[in-house]
Amino acid sequence: MRFDPMSREPGPSSRDIPGWRIWLPAFFLTGIAVTQIGLTKTSDLSPWKGGGFGMFATLDGTSFRHVRIFVEAPDRSEELTIAPSQQRLADQAKLFPSDDKLTHLAEAVAKRERRYDRPVKTVRLEVWRSEFNEYLEATDRPLRNFSWDVEAAAR
Repeated sequence: MRFDPMSREPGPSSRDIPGWRIWLPAFFLTGIAVTQIGLTKTSDLSPWKGGGFGMFATLDGTSFRHVRIFVEAPDRSEELTIAPSQQRLADQAKLFPSDDKLTHLAEAVAKRERRYDRPVKTVRLEVWRSEFNEYLEATDRPLRNFSWDVEAAAR
């Protein structure tokens, strides 16, 4: 037993702790890092989201991604701005534009439009990402296009 100077009582030494407990945090962190890298390559997850392992290596965070919202109905087709009540959902969709996140945002947009008695048949979402060249000139590139049919979802 080693003496713990803070508690003035004997405490366990590193020799008393089983080896698997020492390695367990390293395995978990490695698993999180590998999962995040895989999702950034296959599912457009922002490196700023998830475990955060890539956040210092890229500018691909919420500041350089944006969502465009389009509503279509008979006699109506327009782009909407993101309502303050939908900002959290839009931020989630920017960081990880999965079908689930985009569906939640589209549902919120449709509910808001109906609440204000505005017709809505389809909600279309576009997620864009800014990329920079060697001269630091920004160009926007589409990450995801998503269309949600309000009438089909209501059935």
